[in-house]
Amino acid sequence: MEAGTSHRVLPKRIKAFYGAGAIANGAYGTLGGLAMFFYNQVVGVPAATVAAAISIVVLADAFWDVMIGHTSDQVRSKLGRRHPFILAALLVLPVAIYLRWHPPVGWAPEQMFYYIVGTGLLLNLIWSFYEIPAAALAAELAPDYDDRTVLLSWRWVLSALGTATATTLIYGVYLRSTPQHPVGQLNADGYGPLSLAITGVAVTAGLVMALGTWRRIASLYQPEARTAFDLGSQFRNFTGVVKNRNFLVAMASGIVSGLSSGIAGGFDLYFKTFLWELKPQDLLFLGLLGLPFQFFGAAVAPFLAKRWTKRRAMMTLFFVSIVFAQGPILLKLLGILDLNGSPMLLWVLGGTMLVSGVASIGGYVIMSSMVIDIVEDVQVKTGHRSEALIATADTFPQKLVASASALIPGLILTYVAFPKQAKPGPEAMALITQAGWIYLPIVTLFSAGSVAILALYRLEKSDHERNLAALGR
Repeated sequence: MEAGTSHRVLPKRIKAFYGAGAIANGAYGTLGGLAMFFYNQVVGVPAATVAAAISIVVLADAFWDVMIGHTSDQVRSKLGRRHPFILAALLVLPVAIYLRWHPPVGWAPEQMFYYIVGTGLLLNLIWSFYEIPAAALAAELAPDYDDRTVLLSWRWVLSALGTATATTLIYGVYLRSTPQHPVGQLNADGYGPLSLAITGVAVTAGLVMALGTWRRIASLYQPEARTAFDLGSQFRNFTGVVKNRNFLVAMASGIVSGLSSGIAGGFDLYFKTFLWELKPQDLLFLGLLGLPFQFFGAAVAPFLAKRWTKRRAMMTLFFVSIVFAQGPILLKLLGILDLNGSPMLLWVLGGTMLVSGVASIGGYVIMSSMVIDIVEDVQVKTGHRSEALIATADTFPQKLVASASALIPGLILTYVAFPKQAKPGPEAMALITQAGWIYLPIVTLFSAGSVAILALYRLEKSDHERNLAALGR
């Protein structure tokens, strides 16, 4: 049955509670983004070995995301479909994070490969049990076409708060510059305590979301009771989702986007450390600058989506983001933007990050809203709600190809003979510049391609309203 399916706007306090869970996403993701750099440049594992290990982890992650999502959609319990998964994940998450960021000392690269794979698989599996059900809650909490974009704006804004908190802990506390470690991100002793601090942030935020949305459980959708597990019915539910045109468009875009994000994520700290030669205090400044542009991006997304259409607003914002994100790297490689060591560098990078960040966050807010609009479209055609399975349209294809693209930074760094445990300087600059010329056209092409695919998406507000009417909502 479906209880309490009102078309009313969700109260702000519930939006805030739900959004608070994304603080965990921001903190967790910021820490996870250091893994390639940490194991290569700090622990001393060869770049190709680290990249191969991360690739395997991400590949496995892509497949179990779908299974976790589908299972979450089918569960019937007094605690609803999502909360049992979320609470169980938060209980064991600290153990997995501890193992990931406290590697053994003195192991050979071959042994470290298996350690990186093992701890990565454990951590990502536990995180998926939290994130997939949490993401699926959005469609259930906010059925209204425009209100769910606002709800997701809260989620993105508070994710930015998590990112800012983690960035402050990273570059302002645990990896800050000291006389012993002027390049703080190379300080091996800081990563363990850092991981414990971020664990506290993530678990606290997750609990706030779970407890803050607790009273809504009774009003959320419950699947029909079944006397026995019906494999045929489960398969029909699954194929009903994956045959949906708009779902396939979202998946195709995610595949190409995953290639871009996997490569860009692997290179991010390398470029900041060796191409721009930034110090921890510079990274802290740029990281905290991300907080206000997340607010602006989340604010502009509902406005543009309502004034234009979700699709048009999203595509425009993403193309602006690509230009301003990759522009500074191109100018640096051409020798035009040669400001290393000058105070002007931070202003230039900060300015381009501001425009790119506002556009990117706005685009992702709208894109997330477009994906969950597919929920009702599928329900009308199949009779089943599959929020978590549909949410993996964002994660499955991206992680599937990101497992391959995670290899690319390691292969490029190996190709240019970039050394492990390197120091910023002329030699590192020459090598990272070579890597940059390989990186830039690949990432730009994939980024633009992923946005262009979304022109094929066909689900507008009028279609969504018809779907709600057909469902009696």
